[in-house]
Amino acid sequence: MSGGQRHTEPVDVHLILRRETADGPQILLSRRAGQVYAAGLWHLPSGHLDGPHEDVVTALIREAREETGVVIDPADVRAAVPPPQPRRRQP
Repeated sequence: MSGGQRHTEPVDVHLILRRETADGPQILLSRRAGQVYAAGLWHLPSGHLDGPHEDVVTALIREAREETGVVIDPADVRAAVPPPQPRRRQP
């Protein structure tokens, strides 16, 4: 690859924050605020990996804290699906 630069894509993480209550399970949604895509709409808390050094679980824990103030213990994460890898073209 010439120039030493690589094309990179942002990797999203979306969180399903679920808790059990006396009235049954609850899912946390937030409303998008500011001058952002889909402002005013309800959505799952989300964000991006900070770079190739960050894995999906670390990113979702960080985003939960940043977006909602919810602190998650890594042991409480039930599932984290890594982003799909692009297919390489055959020569």
